[in-house]
Amino acid sequence: MNIDPRNAAESQVGVHDLLPRPDPADRRPDKLSAQTSSPAHPPNQASFEQQLADLHLIHPTPDSVSLAADPGTANFSNAPNEVAPEPGCYPAESFVRARAQLAAKLTGAPLDVLRNEIELAYRQSGRWSPATAVGDGSIDRGRIFDDVAGSSYVILRRFQNQDSDCNPRIENDTSAISHVRSTARDHFSHGDPLERYPMDRARQAGWHMRGKTTASPFVSLVEDPSKLVVSRDHWARAIANNASTLHTYTVPKSSVWTPDDVLSSIGLGMNVEDQDNIDADVDLMCSLGRTPTRETERLFLGSNLDDYRTDSEANPYRRDGNE
Repeated sequence: MNIDPRNAAESQVGVHDLLPRPDPADRRPDKLSAQTSSPAHPPNQASFEQQLADLHLIHPTPDSVSLAADPGTANFSNAPNEVAPEPGCYPAESFVRARAQLAAKLTGAPLDVLRNEIELAYRQSGRWSPATAVGDGSIDRGRIFDDVAGSSYVILRRFQNQDSDCNPRIENDTSAISHVRSTARDHFSHGDPLERYPMDRARQAGWHMRGKTTASPFVSLVEDPSKLVVSRDHWARAIANNASTLHTYTVPKSSVWTPDDVLSSIGLGMNVEDQDNIDADVDLMCSLGRTPTRETERLFLGSNLDDYRTDSEANPYRRDGNE
């Protein structure tokens, strides 16, 4: 799979925050399978294998496994006094699912890369699991894809005139997963603070939502584009009524910032002794409190939003000649 070489050195940062949790078996995302029928680029398998080899699980659970570069060397974590099974008895489907979850959570893989990683893991598992042969249909890769995509990604939309309109104004060379790792590093160094986002980033996000986007590393999207059409904010309404296209992006949940989390992070991080920022923080809090929530605005932090585009169409809400 394609791994950004700029981010390879960061693959161990915040890994315990990024490792997947078990997914409900019956969760399926809307329209994901239809939008990603074929991978766009050949994967860099060696790079991904190296990232897996670098992982070290400190607190394994009975269902967890330490993945090595060669899946045949995978080690099991069992309950106390329980005899470890033979390597050949390890369920191949669990291996494929774990690889998919790591691709989503650890590397922020776009959906086409996620699907390709599932296929590669499926073929790889056939070499070391005698109970499973590639092509026998015993591993439902479509089900694994739907489960992982449904639990780790969110579908958002954005009105645009050009494809490049999805780029941030600043920090346009830093990918979403790099920002996620940076936030995880900050949390680790501060002992997992109560606020979800670092204070400086939360301020940037807050001012972005209030319309100050000229020096922002964020890109605005919405969950429901129809809500923007009837927004009380005339600027938001004008964008929805005049943009030529409506784009759909399926992005990692970890890269999405919500207004509620931004507001709470600023509130928790405010310091009355910080005379340089306290007044501005109070003003920002009050301003965000008046922001209409029905617009379902979400912020994406990263320069590679275009990698997550899964659909585009002519803007169905466009009003030609409107005021």
